[in-house]
Amino acid sequence: MGHIAEALKKARAQADQRQRVCPPGGAAASDALRPRISGVGGRLHWLDGAAGGQTCAADIESADAAPSAPVSWDVDPSVVAGRQSESSLAEQYRAVRTWLLVRSQNAKHSALAITSSVPREGKSVTTANLAIVMTEVRRLRVLVVDGDMRQGSLARLLRIEQSPGLADVLAGRAELDGAIIRSPIRNLDILPAGHCAGINPTELLNSASAARSFGEIRDRYHVCLVDTPPVQRVSDVGVIGPLCSGVLFVVRMHRTASHLVRQSLHWLQSNNLNVMGCIATACSQRDTIYTYRPGLDGA
Repeated sequence: MGHIAEALKKARAQADQRQRVCPPGGAAASDALRPRISGVGGRLHWLDGAAGGQTCAADIESADAAPSAPVSWDVDPSVVAGRQSESSLAEQYRAVRTWLLVRSQNAKHSALAITSSVPREGKSVTTANLAIVMTEVRRLRVLVVDGDMRQGSLARLLRIEQSPGLADVLAGRAELDGAIIRSPIRNLDILPAGHCAGINPTELLNSASAARSFGEIRDRYHVCLVDTPPVQRVSDVGVIGPLCSGVLFVVRMHRTASHLVRQSLHWLQSNNLNVMGCIATACSQRDTIYTYRPGLDGA
């Protein structure tokens, strides 16, 4: 336990050092795109929904990480971890990363589905930024998957081709190796959404090919982040969720109605999905703390 605590202390010290170099307000991103995380002292707020996962000593040790050397990648400006890796906002995504690595029961081979209640809450931006900061952790191979085969946006955010992708792999039109794209960032690969070509995405996700493909992905990568459609639009996350080790729920403050948040969380829990916690986006420093715990009728 002393070894774990020392590694955590060192990681936090490095985080404090980066925040001194890049004080709050130094990021170019607007407050409309800022998430919040609690207990870190920044402008992200992590809404803790975990029941206390086991700590993986190997991953905590690996969390002693520093940002990689800058690379040339013309991603969307909202992907601050790829364009402004030293910004205070990018540092907040690292705080989420640390939270996930500490609490994940099997972080060396984990897949996380990221969803929201309705569109435009920031789940795709969150997925892209988290994927990039995950690669800063030593030895972690990361795959980001666009699981929204209807209206996927990761290809636009990361400036890559939409197809071939996940839909093509599940439909048997492409091999997994042929659909995965290597990013300019070391240890980060991307699987875009692809094209369904008239096949219902839910049908593709319910296929034996989906279970086989996600099993292969989890064998190959330490961390897989899957951007999924909103809960209130379609039920795809209910199919993708069981193929993953947990679900992260994104809520946009001052936009998403509280009853939709409650309905969505209740639906996820009633389908026996492991909701690890929530991330609130579009927060300002004046926002009050917004809490969620499993089993409570509220958010």
